[in-house]
Amino acid sequence: VLKHISRRLNLVRRPEGKGPGSWAGSPHFQREGDRLIDPKVGKPLQYLHWAGIRIQPGCAYWDIWEHYRYLGEAKPTNYPQKTETQKSLGQRFINKVKNIARQIKKN
Repeated sequence: VLKHISRRLNLVRRPEGKGPGSWAGSPHFQREGDRLIDPKVGKPLQYLHWAGIRIQPGCAYWDIWEHYRYLGEAKPTNYPQKTETQKSLGQRFINKVKNIARQIKKN
């Protein structure tokens, strides 16, 4: 579909130059209140991409995420604790086969 649209907006490749970064795993962003600034280009981030990052209390930029997530509504008083879930029978079987294969490969 995108190949058939001749003109479209790319938030990173803008005509005026390189746009700011966006990945939440980047530690170089600087805070200005409730905004993040990319010091490499001197511009504020338009969005924060959380790919590969678990969004939970204590993660990078959690306070900023929480601020915008609950903007205009009440924040929860507590967050559910992470609970361990038991792996399915199929997943346990696959893990067992992988462990056996690793041991065979070692010997």
